[in-house]
Amino acid sequence: MRYLKYFSYLLLVCLFTASCTKLQNENSSIVPLDKALNSIDDLRLYVYSLYKPFASSNGDDQVWGFYATLDAGYYSITDNTTDILTTQKANASSVPTLCNLHNWQLNSSNLMNPLTNKYWSKVTYISKARMAAIRINATSFEPSIKKPYVAEAKAVIGWLGMILYDVFGPVPFATDEQLIAWDKDPLSSTHLPKPTDQQFLAYIESNLQEAIPDLPVKQADWGRITKASATMMLMRIHFMQRDYVKAKSDAEALYAMGVPGGGTTYNLQDEYQNIFKLSNAKNNEIIQAIPCDGSKDGSPNQWYCAAMPKDYPHISPNAKGSSTHRMRWAYYDTYELTDDRLKTIVSKYTNTSGTVVLRGKGELTGGAIPFKYDQDPNTNGNFAHNDVVVFRYAEVLLSYAEAINEISGPTAQAVELVNKVRRRAKLKNLQDIFPAKIATQAAFRGAILEERGHELYCEGVRHMDLVRYGKFVQNGKLGLSTSDQALYNIDPLRYRFPIPPDAVIQSGGVIKQNDGY
Repeated sequence: MRYLKYFSYLLLVCLFTASCTKLQNENSSIVPLDKALNSIDDLRLYVYSLYKPFASSNGDDQVWGFYATLDAGYYSITDNTTDILTTQKANASSVPTLCNLHNWQLNSSNLMNPLTNKYWSKVTYISKARMAAIRINATSFEPSIKKPYVAEAKAVIGWLGMILYDVFGPVPFATDEQLIAWDKDPLSSTHLPKPTDQQFLAYIESNLQEAIPDLPVKQADWGRITKASATMMLMRIHFMQRDYVKAKSDAEALYAMGVPGGGTTYNLQDEYQNIFKLSNAKNNEIIQAIPCDGSKDGSPNQWYCAAMPKDYPHISPNAKGSSTHRMRWAYYDTYELTDDRLKTIVSKYTNTSGTVVLRGKGELTGGAIPFKYDQDPNTNGNFAHNDVVVFRYAEVLLSYAEAINEISGPTAQAVELVNKVRRRAKLKNLQDIFPAKIATQAAFRGAILEERGHELYCEGVRHMDLVRYGKFVQNGKLGLSTSDQALYNIDPLRYRFPIPPDAVIQSGGVIKQNDGY
């Protein structure tokens, strides 16, 4: 008899429902296939289980979530390889420091542990998600019932693929024929080699293209994948492929779902800070978010306290800062002085002793404090309730502008798309203050990259942007000290992290290490 591993973790229930009281917590168990997937609840819980890798879980290298907001979370490790982030930590072997210098080695356990436990371990979820789609599709439910669940499972593959490709490059995946054969005879499974970049991205692209038509515009449960969030994933994949025609089509479809494009679902918030306010959760600029319950063992947002100095005043008496995340001063200085987005980045403060801490002093030696999210008055330790933002409408506008520029140059439409984002930040139109930045395609390309960095800092896009623009190495060293620049590894292949050596060894060499290691 064949069995299905059936998940209904409390974490996932809390993560993707509006209330943790709606579903009963059950332990994971092994259920015979002929007794599983016989109800809509079965389908729903099966698909819920596929979201586990995206949790904003407590801790770093020993727990699941990509969207953990400490040192080794997706936003931290990727932005720390770029010109945006640095750290106040003095430990030369800390994850942020290693990422700052592009100087990790295969024996750098501080980095290899999360790469192994948090990232590489999720490669199997591509197969789990595809197998879920196959199994659900094979059920006797009416197509109108099962198609959205099949689509959601396929979209999970797109989300996983987008992150894993950004971290490692292409990773192994099985064909449907292999998955079905291994499902019947698990002992027949074998290690698979890495595909080419083109093969992997095409596989992710095809899953998303299959998923999008059957996904809803809005989900009943906040945090689940929608038509728009899957299209965001597809758009990023097309940018990774440098297929600007397809990326433009994706962006155009997303733009049309927003008020500026004639739709009703999404819009820019009036104030940049409002996007990330706890009191304004689920606002209509957010396309995808990781719901956070603020509990230690559930799904907390730890970003604010990870950035917060130990002597920084917090509205909650129980909040504790760990003084980790800092924005490099050199990057901070690229903002225009009147940029409203600077309100989310602290360059000086009065500490708990009443002393004013200035730039370059004390806890501001390494850089400014990129708070992004606002204070949660119920923060306990470093566990807050602010949802982690994954995709939002401002990225749509900037991506649409980039795709247009790559195809047609700096058209009036493309410039206006960027200006919409700038005006929200209380900045003047580009043509009124920086006409040279829209004079040529190359100049406007640089202006878009700068605007994307200022708008989307610490939201998981800077790494893939710099790789796409061919600026990963040159921008990565900006703002580093003379001594750190001497340690900086300029190997352009370091834009990909190494595959954990154990994975290479256990595969018997079938899986080849990434180039440069």
